[in-house]
Amino acid sequence: MEKEIRIIFVEDVPADAEAVEHALRKHGLAIQLQRVDSKELFIQELQSSQPPDVILSDHGLPSFDGFTALAIAHEKCPEVPFIFVTNALDWGMDIDKLAPGVTDFVPKRRLDGLAPAVRRAISHAEISRQNKLKLEERQQMIDKLLALLAEYESRGGYLPICANCKKIRDSQEKWHPPEEFLNDRIGLKFTHGICPDCTHQFYGL
Repeated sequence: MEKEIRIIFVEDVPADAEAVEHALRKHGLAIQLQRVDSKELFIQELQSSQPPDVILSDHGLPSFDGFTALAIAHEKCPEVPFIFVTNALDWGMDIDKLAPGVTDFVPKRRLDGLAPAVRRAISHAEISRQNKLKLEERQQMIDKLLALLAEYESRGGYLPICANCKKIRDSQEKWHPPEEFLNDRIGLKFTHGICPDCTHQFYGL
């Protein structure tokens, strides 16, 4: 079952919001669409306990405009895709320069292109999120490794290890198996197998 997509739509015309909702559902998207028509309501929705997966926005509202909505969205939830759905703009106006950071643009007269744009935006946002997590995890491991190196720098950079069982002695003079020590200190995980030399020694193969 496809995950329900929470959408905030900055739009002052209820009929246009209904047309957008119909177009998205017609193309198989499970959505929860919340229409807002003021800056105050928009900020309130962004700060709710359920942040949006996508933000859609008309451009010319009586008391609000799409560029302001985009700026607020970038401040409050910069990782959420922002798509203009309006006839007030077109790509010939160089929207990327007028509204830097906008994810996509779909004219209201071409709503058949909205569902693919939403799917594409969510997919790209998820890839970006995963890449960011990987970078953060890598940096955390680097920080832990540097901390470990600094801890043993006073000992000349030597890591005390038992010549027989290969346990490692920590700075509190406690001994640990290498797998346990490295997993606790830098998050390194191990998988066990048997090397060719040991295979020959124990099994004669």
